[in-house]
Amino acid sequence: MKLYYLGPLGTFSHMAALKYKPDEINEYIPKSNLYEVVKAIEADPQNIAIAPIENSIEGTINIIADSLTEQKIHVIDELHLDISFSLYVQKGVKLEDIKEVVSIAPAINQTSKFIKNHNFAYRYSDSTVQSLDEIDAHTGAIAPIGLEKSNDDVEALHEHIEDYPHNTTRFLILSAEEKHVEKATDSILLITPDQDKPGLLASILNTFALFNINLSWIESRPLKTQLGMYHFFVQADCSAEDIEMKKVITILKTLDFNVKVLGNFDKRIT
Repeated sequence: MKLYYLGPLGTFSHMAALKYKPDEINEYIPKSNLYEVVKAIEADPQNIAIAPIENSIEGTINIIADSLTEQKIHVIDELHLDISFSLYVQKGVKLEDIKEVVSIAPAINQTSKFIKNHNFAYRYSDSTVQSLDEIDAHTGAIAPIGLEKSNDDVEALHEHIEDYPHNTTRFLILSAEEKHVEKATDSILLITPDQDKPGLLASILNTFALFNINLSWIESRPLKTQLGMYHFFVQADCSAEDIEMKKVITILKTLDFNVKVLGNFDKRIT
């Protein structure tokens, strides 16, 4: 099976890809951006993709959340990856020589305290790994920890520079085809209101609470049709096939919500 991911080699997406069922994956195919990752499985429905959906510091990755609403893709699994960053410099360069750092926006955001404490200017690159190519005598790169082992020209001046020690990114495994699961542990729903009215979110949450169903993820995204209208994502700690969940979906539909099951899977976090 092929697995599409956000490249190049060495990115956190690549690390996550290597962790996911290595005995079943025989080819890893990098893509240059997350949009291409999603489009790849639409064109190649026999294979799967991995993409980040949520970081414990930064929150939801909006481009993937929006893809779940706009593209015909299904969530078939998830994986958690611990995220740690290093500051990379040219060999021999000292911290006081660095005036600027380079990385992707999420990495800059997740290390903002370190950047601010050292008064670094910053700019963005296409990937954390590619930022290593922009290192010079006064420019450092913020990238995944451990890359100095495969890059002889750089050294890690500081390690574990993320703002918070328990930095984790949740990745979704995506497929163009829905996969039947006998005993799912989790389900992801997209809930869309028919119209804007008071108490929309409360009515959704109260319905789940009525049946004692725990929600591990709640997120809203604009409908993009008019200001103030939103989709709601929820991830429930039960199968969409459970009797209680079916009752929840029925009630939400009677309350004029459109409910779509985006994923139903057996979560075994590694």
